[in-house]
Amino acid sequence: MKISSIDLQYICQQIYETHHLPVFYINQFGEIVFEYTSKGFQQSSQYAPLKDLIRAYPYHTTSSDFPIFFANADFNFFYINLKMDQQFLGSIIVGPTLSSEISDEKINFYDDDQPIPFLHYQQFLAISLFVYYLIYGQKLNKTMVIQNNQALKPIFTQEENTILELSNARRNFNVHTNLYYEKILLDYVKNGRKEKLNELTNYSIVGEAELGVLSKRSRLRSVQNLMITGIALICRAAIEGGLNEEIAFTLSDFYIQKLEEQGNLLSILSLMEEAIYNFTNRVSQSNKDKYSATIKTCQHYIDNHIYGEVTLDQLADICHLSPNYLSSLFKKEVDISISEYIQQQRIDEAKRLLTFTNYPILDIGSLLNFTDQSYFIKIFKKFTGTTPKQYRNEHSNK
Repeated sequence: MKISSIDLQYICQQIYETHHLPVFYINQFGEIVFEYTSKGFQQSSQYAPLKDLIRAYPYHTTSSDFPIFFANADFNFFYINLKMDQQFLGSIIVGPTLSSEISDEKINFYDDDQPIPFLHYQQFLAISLFVYYLIYGQKLNKTMVIQNNQALKPIFTQEENTILELSNARRNFNVHTNLYYEKILLDYVKNGRKEKLNELTNYSIVGEAELGVLSKRSRLRSVQNLMITGIALICRAAIEGGLNEEIAFTLSDFYIQKLEEQGNLLSILSLMEEAIYNFTNRVSQSNKDKYSATIKTCQHYIDNHIYGEVTLDQLADICHLSPNYLSSLFKKEVDISISEYIQQQRIDEAKRLLTFTNYPILDIGSLLNFTDQSYFIKIFKKFTGTTPKQYRNEHSNK
């Protein structure tokens, strides 16, 4: 942690004023140093017991590498441990919030006059990532945080080998997908069997008639929750199939974000089908490229540092080989030079940014370490046969 106590207090104040969320700072002795809470919350019957809970929670026993979520009845919290030189200094606690998934009866009760805000878990998760970034300057992977938080896992999955076994009741004709088909689908993703997907996608997790109920407040929200669950498990299956973890998690974050942005059922199902094929195609490609462990190490390093500087000397040092030998080995196995492979991967990333973001073309070239715009355009045209501007006009969905 590199921020001062004054900056820390300012961050907490802004969290409270922006999101109307209670924020507490507890030191290493369990003392509340400061808090930002509303008068309505302080005067409510929940204030004293929740404050006692906040004081008593054993924050120091858990990791400081990501936000930790915990719950009490209908109330949700997250906290971030503060450490400097491995010394525990205290914790920032944000919450409570009310879950949007509580019963209709309690929703009506809290909606009448409640000092505690409703907040969907995706919003709460996003706030936690932002606060962690403000404190530590580190961007966390959303899927990693979910998978390392026991309080979040039930939202996405109750069992590792199912996608839709999440609802305890069936309403009307909204039955759950046959688990047999779900398991087959995950197996196809894991093994990169893209040619077999057509037999399943229309029947299983993208079948409108077979969606369970994961939200009592909104049919659209229920479908979104369901598909986010599917993305998390598909991501895991792809990693087990050999897909680079960073690529898989980045794809997962991208599709979860896009799912949140969709406003109708058809667009959600279409995006989900795209995600299934994308993960499966990438696993298939990974399995086709049967390179040596040395070459795969280089490729994974390049994939993970596509926005930074990657040099032959760096790769040689990682592989414990001489630069000349590694260069020769890479060209022999991959059939292109290391520098050309790096360019190819950067152009592939540029194509994604041109298609799915509004980043200026100049910024995209700069982000991907091209020295100037003319050089970026030259290399882009070398691999695609078109300029970045032409590519965006033809492929952008913005």
